Amino acid sequence: MRFYSKKGIITGVILWGTVIFLIGSILFLPGGPEGKGETIIAVLVSGLTSAFISWIWFGTYYEINGSQLKVVGGPFRWKIDIMTITSIRKTRNPLSSPALSLNRLEVQYGKWTTILISPKNKKQFCAELSKINSTIDLYL
Repeated sequence: MRFYSKKGIITGVILWGTVIFLIGSILFLPGGPEGKGETIIAVLVSGLTSAFISWIWFGTYYEINGSQLKVVGGPFRWKIDIMTITSIRKTRNPLSSPALSLNRLEVQYGKWTTILISPKNKKQFCAELSKINSTIDLYL
């Protein structure tokens, strides 16, 4: 079962503001790149960065397959054994993570490992995980 990431306004403004800034810096800033080589490099850097941000924005999701939770944030991937998850709690921690909203869940698994995610439907997501591992402590 696949759960897509909730997309928050603050995260959207930061990510898409970066894309707009990069494109605007090439198009509208006076005294832009001097030579042809510099222009090509500036376009490549802006284009690749914009593509990377788009990949993260449109390619962040969480998938439950059997007893495994797959977390995908653009090019980044994590596989978590659901039986090792000990707790899930709400958080607004702004640390970098595969979550596109600040309304997040902190999933603790293993002995000390955590990951921050932001599924659109948190209750259904937690219910699906609890069906597989009923020992998960939920602090919602």
